[in-house]
Amino acid sequence: MANPFSRVGEVFGRVPRWVYVAAALVFAIVFPMLESYGLMQTLWLRLGTRTLVYVLLAVGLNLVLGETGLLHLGYVAFFAVGAYSTAILSSPRFDLQWNFWLIMVIAMLLAMLFGFIVGIPSLRLRGDYLAIVTLAFGEIVRMTLNNWEWLTNGPGGIPGIYPPVIFGWVVDQPAEFFYLLLVVVVIVVALVSNIKNSRIGRAWNALREDEIASHHSGVRPTQAKMLAVVMSSGIAGLAGAIFAYYQQFINPTYFLFMQSVIVVCMVVLGGMGSIPGAVLGAVALDATPEIIRQTFTTWLPRAVGSDFLPAVQAALQTDFDRYRMLIFGLVIVLMVIFRPEGLLPNQLWRREVHEEDPREIEHTRQHLFDFEEGRQDLEV
Repeated sequence: MANPFSRVGEVFGRVPRWVYVAAALVFAIVFPMLESYGLMQTLWLRLGTRTLVYVLLAVGLNLVLGETGLLHLGYVAFFAVGAYSTAILSSPRFDLQWNFWLIMVIAMLLAMLFGFIVGIPSLRLRGDYLAIVTLAFGEIVRMTLNNWEWLTNGPGGIPGIYPPVIFGWVVDQPAEFFYLLLVVVVIVVALVSNIKNSRIGRAWNALREDEIASHHSGVRPTQAKMLAVVMSSGIAGLAGAIFAYYQQFINPTYFLFMQSVIVVCMVVLGGMGSIPGAVLGAVALDATPEIIRQTFTTWLPRAVGSDFLPAVQAALQTDFDRYRMLIFGLVIVLMVIFRPEGLLPNQLWRREVHEEDPREIEHTRQHLFDFEEGRQDLEV
């Protein structure tokens, strides 16, 4: 008897991908209108705006983690560089209010410069060593922001960031920031998709599969990795710049190591090497905690009575942040067990997860049989 879930997957798999993309865009365009017509709380619009920031971060990190196979645990540092660039150049801190477009360019270039500087000594490392070095870089940036009080105001942060002015339009409402971020996400996803399908993207995938073989095929590993890191850093800097405008206040607590872990989880959950997967992973992980909170504190009590699981409601209202990472951990563990390729995996990655490697089959066969004597090996 066929698995009903596989049948459902086959049905949805026959639908062209552009239909899903169009449906997602239509929903995103209509989403802020629900709030303006009173059909949705402002809370959900703010959540959607923050989710788009995470979408940018996940798409950017996917270039490094998913396409190239490099475990980068200091990604939030580039996010911080973009945010603080905006805060310094457009706030009362130094009485500056630079042009929005100029700040976007500066934030991206500074983040890319930091990515290049970090990449010079670290990209020759692999695996755990690369993760440790990038983790240390992220903490160095956070501690610098926390202690360089003359420039960053230390733990006090930088308040009063001026709203961006785009062609005379002052962007200062949640819905306006949502649409601004949506346009940026569409542009970034389109550019990254083209790069992914180009010769550069194939070089990144070759490095991820076998660096030695790709090197002998004409790929320059260091240059290809550096390009991925620099481009990824630029996207994080862009996200940080818009995030600072939206928050109108930033301090070092926004850029903790755990933020890098969350973005890594988004890429893994959605499917490494898959741009739609990175988008879906960001939406799922950022929205799930609030959906759980609203389910137990608002929707279920409203449906079955206010005395429904009062202890659970109290815990979610007061200590939900303590349980959020537990939810993240459980989701990731379940995904690794039941769907290791992610929610919307890359086709190549899916084949790698579900198909046996011929080299492993040959290795196993050599252990099962003694070719010299022509009989089965008793050490099995």
